[in-house]
Amino acid sequence: MPARLPCTQATTPTKAATHQTPAPRPAPIQDNVLAELMRNHRVLLCEAIRILGSRDRAEDVLQDAALRCLTSGAPDTAKEPRHYARRMVRNLALDHLRRDKKAAAHAGDETLIPACPAQDPEQRLAGKQALHLLAGALCAMPDRSRELFLRHRLRDAPQKQLATDFGLSPARVNTLIAEAHQRAVCATEAARGG
Repeated sequence: MPARLPCTQATTPTKAATHQTPAPRPAPIQDNVLAELMRNHRVLLCEAIRILGSRDRAEDVLQDAALRCLTSGAPDTAKEPRHYARRMVRNLALDHLRRDKKAAAHAGDETLIPACPAQDPEQRLAGKQALHLLAGALCAMPDRSRELFLRHRLRDAPQKQLATDFGLSPARVNTLIAEAHQRAVCATEAARGG
């Protein structure tokens, strides 16, 4: 019967096993995607131009894709680097398009608002007079009513919070704000001559 070797001796590698060269590791997936971005540059550029309508913006998209590939890396789950690269460029182009449309919409909004709604001097004078009467009405109000009205209407303070701060019931706060509002409306209507 052969002698049994202890477990430590049975698993000791032989000399031949220790000098084997390690198996080559596959290239990281981001290297494959980056290679696809470079290899299919023209096709991907055409795809981005088709979406964006501008060669310069399409070039920016491809640079963004390469940068993302280098910095964040592609997920290890990407089986097809070619498809992953194309999807990345397409999504980035759509993101750029959305961002440009949103910026254009906001820029368009600013141009539609007139600098001063009252363009003629008579309207400006009437507005100043109404503001003066409103300020007078606010000054004539009791301090507590004025403070409740201003904090609620101008600072969006909830009535429940105001009730707690002033030690009043929510119903009383509502009544005081409504009375102050009515005084303000009467003052501005008097300015209009109504």
